[in-house]
Amino acid sequence: MKRTSAFIGSAILLLIFVTAVTGAEQMRLTSDTLEYDPERGVVTASGNVRVTGRGAEITSLEGEFDSAGMRSLFRGKVLVRWEESALTMDCEELQLEELPTGQTISAVKVTRFHDPARNVVMRGDLMKGTVRGGVFTDLEAAGNVVADAVASGGGPTRMTGRKAVYSRSKETLVFSGDAVATQEGRKITADTFVIHLKSGRIEAVGNPRMIVDLPPQESQ
Repeated sequence: MKRTSAFIGSAILLLIFVTAVTGAEQMRLTSDTLEYDPERGVVTASGNVRVTGRGAEITSLEGEFDSAGMRSLFRGKVLVRWEESALTMDCEELQLEELPTGQTISAVKVTRFHDPARNVVMRGDLMKGTVRGGVFTDLEAAGNVVADAVASGGGPTRMTGRKAVYSRSKETLVFSGDAVATQEGRKITADTFVIHLKSGRIEAVGNPRMIVDLPPQESQ
């Protein structure tokens, strides 16, 4: 009898959670299996996990969600799409928290982050930031950061470093820590690189050095 009551109670709480997500918060959670842990107050989802709402769609292999639907953890082949801005992110793990100021995210082992509006593709061991209205207001990447951007001349530039910081207000992406910029036929190192995303202009700040590949000389 006690076990039956506990099961019914858990089922009711799970139903309340799903209703809150799909109704009040305008979000929807689906998966192959859903379980509710009353001691932790956590809903666990596994198999084809999909969450939609607030302008984003997130899929993964597993997920954990608090009963209020404000904190989420996704694990395994995580893919995020922000519909308004067409931003996408592929990572191994994603923590997300809903706040009045927007969504705060922490992503681990990001294999691809694509911002088509700013012509930037980036990857790194860890990315943290805040999303509001489908766009990042700030973003920080750390650990083996690699970014591909388009320079002002239209040519591709690959940036590498230990850290990269994006500022929406300044529209810049700043690389530091063994920072290197590679373009066709040349390689530049500096303490810091500043990419101006609107213009494509790149600044090398602090001990800049450039190596240029010279064409072979013609034999006499």
